[in-house]
Amino acid sequence: MLCKIPDITKGVISLFASGRLSTEDYGQILQPMIEKYQGNTGKVCLYVEADVLLEGWEHQSLAGSGEVQLPNFDALVLVGGPDWFGNAVRLLGPFMQGEVAWFPLEQKQEAMNWIAVRT
Repeated sequence: MLCKIPDITKGVISLFASGRLSTEDYGQILQPMIEKYQGNTGKVCLYVEADVLLEGWEHQSLAGSGEVQLPNFDALVLVGGPDWFGNAVRLLGPFMQGEVAWFPLEQKQEAMNWIAVRT
């Protein structure tokens, strides 16, 4: 499940993730918001807070059909999540086109500050 939460700061797409994310989460929530922000500001900054129940994407969403593709973004900060979440961000971050950071939930304010200066 992916859902919109109140923006943590102006110009930042703010989301909450839990459980298994689906193609519908991407197509109905994330992609339209990114297109809207790109059209309005020309920049895409994402804040995604996750709980420990986050499992990742449904397999069929990533099965090579190209349904879920991370769109271009300027900055992405991921907060919280299960233990593997931070490790995945550190591993994959250098391969992404925008700036990427991960913060444990206890450092939520630092994550908000990090993304706010990138808007």
